[in-house]
Amino acid sequence: MSTRHDAHVLVADDSPARTLGIIQIVREFSYVRTISTSSFSDLADAVDRTAPDLVLLGTAESPDSPDDDLTALVRHRAGDRVVRYITFGDPAQTRVTPSSVSAGLHGFLPDSATPEDFDRALSSALAGFTYFPREMTEELTERRMRFPELTRREQQVLDLLSGGLSNHRIARSLGIKEATVKMYVTQVLAKLNVESRLQACLKARGLTSAAA
Repeated sequence: MSTRHDAHVLVADDSPARTLGIIQIVREFSYVRTISTSSFSDLADAVDRTAPDLVLLGTAESPDSPDDDLTALVRHRAGDRVVRYITFGDPAQTRVTPSSVSAGLHGFLPDSATPEDFDRALSSALAGFTYFPREMTEELTERRMRFPELTRREQQVLDLLSGGLSNHRIARSLGIKEATVKMYVTQVLAKLNVESRLQACLKARGLTSAAA
């Protein structure tokens, strides 16, 4: 996995204390060149001003929906990578919804995330992948759906994909080439009418039944 080495990260959160804590973690990563901060109310202006490579999205303390801010952000600057740090077990903060996925989330982190978890999430997002923490994978492990439009092999690939496996690990698990896995993933996305691995994973878990 190749990660760019001069990334600019924008930390968006309404809590100054939480923002400082995130900065202390992220500043240690060698591939992060600069860090800027923003509240949710100033998020769009901050994205315009700083043109971040990745946005670390926290929790808004205003009554407005963070999902709406997220959707507006990513649509405003196509290509932004967004990682959200959330509280698992709290439906009001988990925010894994069709609108979030459509907006282009590239990862999730629980409030118990370690610096190593942040490193994995950020480096994965910057390399173009989506990061699923172990808590999410375990919490949703029984919620896999079957799709008659998929072949048996495509369903196997989707099951492994929804378990958080990379193409390399899927290839090893099925005993096939990684290039073949990429082909199957492309076919699965097309048949499920979704645009990303994350959307496919959530659809496989029954978290969304419609394409974003």
